Amino acid sequence: MLKSVLAAMPTYTMTCFKLPAGLNKRIQSALTRFWWDGSQENKRMCWVSWKKLTKSKREGGLGFRDLHHFNDALLAKISWRILTKPSCLLARVLTGKYCPEKNFLECDISTSASHGWRGICLG
Repeated sequence: MLKSVLAAMPTYTMTCFKLPAGLNKRIQSALTRFWWDGSQENKRMCWVSWKKLTKSKREGGLGFRDLHHFNDALLAKISWRILTKPSCLLARVLTGKYCPEKNFLECDISTSASHGWRGICLG
């Protein structure tokens, strides 16, 4: 239930924007509180570390995603799409606005660039 609902909710936002580290921590905190806390008064002990829970099932974990790395991977996917399919509408709009004379990999991030473009360049 955690993986299919709570961990999947920010996925669309993470494909467009680089989430702040504080928000990643709050989402991870909600996941860990659901997993480990019984109630506010009666807290349970953490028998397994979060690092172990984020390992794949083959490695003995539960397969939860590290949100920071997952966010970077989703942004890199959009960057890859811009590089491999320069004729798609997304690539034409973004490169036309932010780097019309340079290659996508060589363009600088201006101070007036949108938060979404900055995230894609980080990816």
